[in-house]
Amino acid sequence: MEVFRERVPVPCPRSSEDPHDPDRRCVLRVHGAHCARSPGGRPEGPVPGGVPVNLGRPAHPAAALDEARRARLDAGLSSLSVASRPAGEVLRRVTALVVAALPGVTEASVSVAHRGAVRFVEFSGSLASVLDQRQHPRDFLPAAPAPPHVLALDTSGDGPHAEFRGVARRHGVRRALLAALPATDDFSGSLLLCLTGEDRGGDPDEGEVAEVVRRVAVPVLDVVAYEEAVRRAEQLTEAMRSRAGIEQAKGILVAVHGCSPDEAFVRLSRMSQQSNRKLREVAEDIVAGYVRGAMTDAG
Repeated sequence: MEVFRERVPVPCPRSSEDPHDPDRRCVLRVHGAHCARSPGGRPEGPVPGGVPVNLGRPAHPAAALDEARRARLDAGLSSLSVASRPAGEVLRRVTALVVAALPGVTEASVSVAHRGAVRFVEFSGSLASVLDQRQHPRDFLPAAPAPPHVLALDTSGDGPHAEFRGVARRHGVRRALLAALPATDDFSGSLLLCLTGEDRGGDPDEGEVAEVVRRVAVPVLDVVAYEEAVRRAEQLTEAMRSRAGIEQAKGILVAVHGCSPDEAFVRLSRMSQQSNRKLREVAEDIVAGYVRGAMTDAG
């Protein structure tokens, strides 16, 4: 069973000041379980009830991308044009760059949420799209741990998220890696990496994935923030245009029927409900009809 683990070093209690004392121990805390180490650093096995861990890997691995892959990734990210390309196209390009930067990764997907609601999910290929969380029940996709940690799920194993493992396994995914993007106040996101084929020891380690996440986070969140800003600007423009038309229609109704502005708005709302049309559309018709009538009278 693959379990996300955090290894936190704890000071070594000593039974004596003699460094050669065989009872001297170091203790690692792993989600409440303990594992003993000998003075030489060799693990002596988990304490009963503990969780098996890979004691040979550091809790916060250093960046591991080599210079060539780092340079290619940075060059690809710097060429992305946030303003001149649709957000989906930019995000698909990001997933392709992630696959190229991490040997062993067959496909990748990136998902971004705005205030908790998923706004974008893009893939580098059809395999990753099979695991799109929107096609499956809630909680199908495991929650990504906070950066810089990476959740690794071997699809051949048992344990939590059995449905995710089963779907991934049926489509040839041997292992899945899930990492969260650094979140902002409004946006959050994650990367899902799919590994297929035989395990030849070439899977990316936690340090490599963590560095890739750090490097793609800014352009990913930038493009989504830009898309959201454009959407809000368009909504505001439309709202202002609609309000102007509604105010014109109210003025016409006041002039024609001798009613108050509030009564004119009630009339307008009733017409909208009776015709099952938007208030803006009804207002536009009133203004257009008044203009046509005025032009006819003038002619």
